[in-house]
Amino acid sequence: MKILFISTRLPHPRVVSGHLIVYQRIRRLVARGHEVGLAVFSQDDDAAHLPEIAPMLREYEIVPRPGAASARGRLWNYLFPTVPDRFAAYYSPEMFKCVGDMVERRRYDVVLSEFSVMGQYVNRNPYLSAVRRIVSVHQCQTITTQKALDVLGFRPRAIREWLAMRGLRQYEFEAYRSADRLLVLTQEERFGILNYAPDLRITVIPSGVDTDYFQPGDTAIKEQAIVFTGYYSDEPNRDAVMWFAHTVWPRLKSRYPDLAFYVVGPSPTSDMIELARKDPRIIVTGEVDDIRPYLAKARAFVCPNRLGSGMRGKILQAMASGVPVVATTQSAEGIPIQMGDNGFLADKPRIMAQYIDLLLGDPALQFSIAQHAREMVVEKFSWDRGVDLLEGVLDDVLAGR
Repeated sequence: MKILFISTRLPHPRVVSGHLIVYQRIRRLVARGHEVGLAVFSQDDDAAHLPEIAPMLREYEIVPRPGAASARGRLWNYLFPTVPDRFAAYYSPEMFKCVGDMVERRRYDVVLSEFSVMGQYVNRNPYLSAVRRIVSVHQCQTITTQKALDVLGFRPRAIREWLAMRGLRQYEFEAYRSADRLLVLTQEERFGILNYAPDLRITVIPSGVDTDYFQPGDTAIKEQAIVFTGYYSDEPNRDAVMWFAHTVWPRLKSRYPDLAFYVVGPSPTSDMIELARKDPRIIVTGEVDDIRPYLAKARAFVCPNRLGSGMRGKILQAMASGVPVVATTQSAEGIPIQMGDNGFLADKPRIMAQYIDLLLGDPALQFSIAQHAREMVVEKFSWDRGVDLLEGVLDDVLAGR
């Protein structure tokens, strides 16, 4: 089968976000004999990562990233939103044409848009010929924005989310309806989308983890440390760090004078860097070549996301690495965490701090939680299992089922 992937950026094995899902899907589909093409927006690190993905591909096109709109243009779009703000950041006439040209040139059987913001390129695309279309919804922007409004209430930040909602649902769901199938990562996301549009055809294909690559480390190298990983150009990860640092961290650092909090991943914001400047026990690493050493030294992995939706592969990576997890219920969607057996869930700062405190003070509990969590991910979240499901969807869509 010939499959064209469309994604926001070049996928490669060292990303820490949903782009790792894209990379693993492409890698495994190619290994199974499928022909894959790729269209993405350019990033500054493309040259470093292109050798890791290009040999797998039948062809690839890298389109310049859309330029930032002027202040006047942003205001006009807020008042009269032809393309909602969440999608406007990825709106590119050049990408519309690129996708159409690639399908025409290679006669792809299926176009698979990774991330909802890229679904716009299979909807109302005047350059795109008749072809089967799949949109992989890593997180529904309408659901994500509504959840942000619910969390933020009447704070000033909520104004931005309220503006983002203008025209968003209509634009996003029109793209969904143009597809032959939607893919989501969790049952929660599927139910949320069906609540808006019960007629959509949706298949759940969860994220995965390479349990050979992510393995428990030597307990002798453990530090008195906790860790969080993420891609900080994403608002839910930025919010998670700041919320944790201001509400949970003070309760822990006063009890554990030697405790460190590692914030690992690319694109940290100035606010995050300022946190580290004021408190040397908060270590903001920026992008790293390998997150495994940071997981290996941690006694607990925290996932305090309050915003967003979809599945957090970072939790699976921590579990596979033998690091016990304390997460919000929001961040653990799609992952069967059993309280006290393979992890802990906490939505209040006081309760989250208590569970982390419990783990830090009980090495036997750390070991038990970590062992049960790894057993669970090995059984339920292999990448090959997800690609088995994806191949089934591709066969069904191509057959018109």
